[in-house]
Formats: sequence, C-alpha cells, structure tokens
Amino acid sequence: MSQKPMIAIPVIARTLPELEEELTALAPLDFDVLEWRMDGLSSLSPALVKKGLALVKSHCQRPVIATIRTSEEGGHFPYDHATYEACVKAAMENLTPRCDAVDVEMERTPAPRLIEKARALGLSVIVSFHDFSRTPKKEEIVSRFLAMKDRKASIGKIAVMAHSDMDARTMMDAMAQVHKTAPDFPFIGISMGSCGQVTRTEGGKAGSILTFASAGEASAPGQIALADMCRILDKAYR
Repeated sequence: MSQKPMIAIPVIARTLPELEEELTALAPLDFDVLEWRMDGLSSLSPALVKKGLALVKSHCQRPVIATIRTSEEGGHFPYDHATYEACVKAAMENLTPRCDAVDVEMERTPAPRLIEKARALGLSVIVSFHDFSRTPKKEEIVSRFLAMKDRKASIGKIAVMAHSDMDARTMMDAMAQVHKTAPDFPFIGISMGSCGQVTRTEGGKAGSILTFASAGEASAPGQIALADMCRILDKAYR
C-alpha cells in the first residue's frame, strides 16, 4: 500500500500579472503538479480563465490541476452555478488531455454535467469535497469516496478539518479502508490543520496519491512548506 505521494503546489493570485510572477518563481522548484486556484482571481470569467491557463501552460511543463474552490468549501469564489459551470468548462477546453486535471466539487449543481464533459475531453476529473469545520465519522468519509467513484471520478478528493490527533487517525483509517475496498480507485485524503499534518506526510501509506505543499502563501490550514515536505517524504518513503 505504501507509495510516496506526488507533491502539488497550489498557486493563488489576484491578477494575471501576479500569476505570471508566481509561475516564474516556481519554475526552478522541485514538485510534480501545479494547481492553479482560479478562484484567487479578483474577478472570474471564462475569458480570464482562458488567458490565465495560457500563462500557466507557457510557464509550466508539469501536469496542471485547474480548480475553482467555492466559498461553500473554503475558497474565494462566491458560488453561482452558471458562472461556476461556464468557467470550469472554459478551463477544460484549455487543458491538455491525458495529462491535466480539472477539479469539480461534488456538491455543486452542475457536477454531473462537468464530470461527463471532462471525461469526454480525455481529462482527469478530481471530484472533491471539503469541510473546513469538522472531521466526519470514518464511515461517512468512506461512503463519500465510494460515491465519487460511482459518479465516474478519475480521482476522489476529500479534505476535512482535524481538531485532534484522533481526527487525523479517522482520515488515515478511512483512506486505508477505501484502498482495501476499491484498490484501483485513485484518491487524495487530507486532514487540514496542525493536527492533521500526518495525513499530508503519511497519507501515501494509506493509499493517498497526492499531497499539497506551499511555496509561499498556504492555500489551506496545516499545509507544509515545499522544502520541508520534500525532506519529510524522502525520509518516510525511502
């Protein structure tokens, strides 16, 4: 089961010039995947998504995850389903098939249509759920991961808030159960907050395929700096 997870770096910028600056700074760093958090833009439209992804693709040769994190799930985008759907579709149309991925929040109204479109375009679709308030019971986490699988997610992602070491253990146990039940289903499990950092570094031992690290401003509580993450993972998975 134990497999060293890939490292993703999230990029959050308010403007396209800021985005280009951050991409330039990231170029020499050692990581596997770039996540562009499109919801960081001060305004969001399909046209801006297209321009932003052109910048991302010109500066980054790594796989890209295009994400709009809504305010319902801890992000910056004040959700309305029409804008969300239009911007996620615009992202899909400017990503590279069989390389890049798009994040689709499981609870959003357009999710079934967006999942279907991503798969038709040959993109990986990360079906995600975030809870910044609590850690659900193990059974609920497992059930939600398996529901993502049933909804044709390429990858399932669940990130929840840990308030204790026991909360982090709940996530680790849930991931191990999912990996045992559906060994061919790739997933990402994260307990946010300082109590959950073990899931970011040890999650691969329970089946999680990806962890997030920061190369500047953290995009979620408990995120570990890239240099520290590389050192920890090299030691934990050697």
